[in-house]
Amino acid sequence: MKNILFSAMPMDEGKSGISNYIFNVLGEMLKENNVTVAALGRDMHLLEKRFPKAKFIVVADRFASPLRNMLWHLFIFPFTIRRSSYDFIFLPAANRRVICISPLFSIGTVHDFSQLHIKGKYDLFRTFYVEKLIPFFLHRLSAVVSVSESTKKDIVSHCGIADDKVTVLYNGYDRSLCNLSFPSDPTATRNKFAFGQEYILYISRIEHPGKNHLNLIKAYERLPASIIEKYALVLAGSDWTGAEKVHEYAKASPLANRIVFTGFVASEDLPHLYRGASLYVFPSFFEGFGIPLIEAMACGAPCACSNCSSLAEIAGSAAMTFDPANPDEISAAIGKILENQALSAELSSKGKERVSIFSWEKHVKGILDIYDSRTKKK
Repeated sequence: MKNILFSAMPMDEGKSGISNYIFNVLGEMLKENNVTVAALGRDMHLLEKRFPKAKFIVVADRFASPLRNMLWHLFIFPFTIRRSSYDFIFLPAANRRVICISPLFSIGTVHDFSQLHIKGKYDLFRTFYVEKLIPFFLHRLSAVVSVSESTKKDIVSHCGIADDKVTVLYNGYDRSLCNLSFPSDPTATRNKFAFGQEYILYISRIEHPGKNHLNLIKAYERLPASIIEKYALVLAGSDWTGAEKVHEYAKASPLANRIVFTGFVASEDLPHLYRGASLYVFPSFFEGFGIPLIEAMACGAPCACSNCSSLAEIAGSAAMTFDPANPDEISAAIGKILENQALSAELSSKGKERVSIFSWEKHVKGILDIYDSRTKKK
């Protein structure tokens, strides 16, 4: 049993991939370890009931703004840590929050350096912080976890971190969530979200340009009329940076009445939404991993995704891939799957097999193994 100090600061109020990662890794670590969690006061309602075994360090909400939170991590957090209290520090989003000095063994997970691949993703200050300061301070960590080989390449090449200091540990998925039985009447889920027919699904925060909603809508507009009439396009997720451009484009589309925005979807509704989909499409320009892809596979949805970054790596042969910059190619992939029941069934079957390699248990065991192996060498 280890004593771990866990920073749960970049929670995004529980509505992002990072919060998904925090919830799952923290839950797994708590099964056999003592974990003390540093969290903002505003996020305690998301953590206390869910993790009753955890101890908490509550950080004042005045440090909630991105700039203040970055500074708190860099220059306050490291100097509040009592070395004798913990075996190691774990930073679940080290591509966002790092520490200027490590008073004890430290492990940080890097999910992506998407700003290197998507022009205009962040403002000038955040671009400087992520491209210049984060790489500098990553060197202060004892070990770095990457969630994919794709991200590891960026860590090594962009940050100059030694290859043997970076360990690739794939993310897992919530098996209890994805194994929920689908309602006997699938129209119940469709009606709950105000679309009463079959649908093509994309679950991601509504963020432009990175998540590439515009090219997906353009691809949908290029589908044959017979497919458009049968399938709605459902875009699920909270509004994020640049969301207004996506909504404006969709509203002006000749198929505006066929495009559904659900907003944030609660965890308990996700498996039903996935299982009701005739196709799950993941057209993002760049992903460090892409948990919704394996969640969709686990729930039996046939999948199509971008052929770049980590998505092709994660999908293997279990999804049809396309160039996310080419709406015609996206449209062709969608049409091919929806018009070929045998292909759709094959992708669904391959997806269920593929997800067996992704596990939060394996991921957390890998983190603990890093600590054990590196500290034994000293």
